[in-house]
Amino acid sequence: MSNKKLFLNNKSTVDSIKEVSDSFLVIFDNQCIPEVNSDDLQKKLLETYSPEKITLYAKPITDALKKVNNEGYVIENIPREDYLELYTPLICKTEYIQNYFKKFDQWDLYNFIELHEGRIEFILF
Repeated sequence: MSNKKLFLNNKSTVDSIKEVSDSFLVIFDNQCIPEVNSDDLQKKLLETYSPEKITLYAKPITDALKKVNNEGYVIENIPREDYLELYTPLICKTEYIQNYFKKFDQWDLYNFIELHEGRIEFILF
């Protein structure tokens, strides 16, 4: 299996993937897990790779979550057990990244996840 690392940030555009011809990519961006060696992450991603899925890292949220109204007042405490914090790297078919940039001008992890919602799998960190 060949693979290529692609580093994206919020200014990355379709030009970022012009020369990519690999069947799948390992994507790093500004949401990358800071605490772990990227080689270890990449190895784990490669072991779990499935062409029909997009795999990325998640960990339970440990900070308090609050719902705030338009005036900035807390109106609700949200149970953090129901949410995960998402991180890259992620691994997916190159086609999924190409399709993303057909719809969006710049890279945004959350737009990418929303566009491919049915294909997302998480590795808990």
